[in-house]
Amino acid sequence: MVMTPQQESKLKKKKVFTLAEAEAIGLTRQDLAKLVKQEKLLRMGRGIYSHPQAPVDREIDFQVACSKLGPGVVVGGLSALYYYNLTEQVPQQVWVLVPSTKKTRSKDYRLIRTKTPLNKAIIEGQGYKIVSLERAIVEGFKLATKIGERIAIKAAKTAIQQKRTNLKKIGTTAREIGLDSYITKYFEAIIGSIT
Repeated sequence: MVMTPQQESKLKKKKVFTLAEAEAIGLTRQDLAKLVKQEKLLRMGRGIYSHPQAPVDREIDFQVACSKLGPGVVVGGLSALYYYNLTEQVPQQVWVLVPSTKKTRSKDYRLIRTKTPLNKAIIEGQGYKIVSLERAIVEGFKLATKIGERIAIKAAKTAIQQKRTNLKKIGTTAREIGLDSYITKYFEAIIGSIT
């Protein structure tokens, strides 16, 4: 099986792609199986592929998660705090915010079912979506029982001290997504830790 130069170019640019995306450029499931066997493509998971010469970056796990779980998911929680260098705790799974009805059997992902809007304070990466720095901090407080209060407070303190954000921006984001009660609850802890 040989890919056309146009097909190969498109797949290299995509980095991570699904079966449906491959079919859209004229490759069948059988073609993909042959290309994987010939080591011309890599199988990243069920229905998820990558070109071996595609540039790999640290967001590859995010791209795979968003490809596997669908377009409505957003990287968040501990994964977002780690991405923004606001925690030293390395997540063992990719944490993703999903609609409250989403389910998966995969142990690679920590699903955070939420009713907060998944279209506000979101940044589009290449092949994935991630919460903004401010939303990562706000969500950290919301998930304090899972992440830990100390980690959430330290993340806010670090971001503010490094002048990457401020309390006003964090508060605005919290109001925008309906989580301002969490900031109010931890306001004194945040202020006390940065003075």
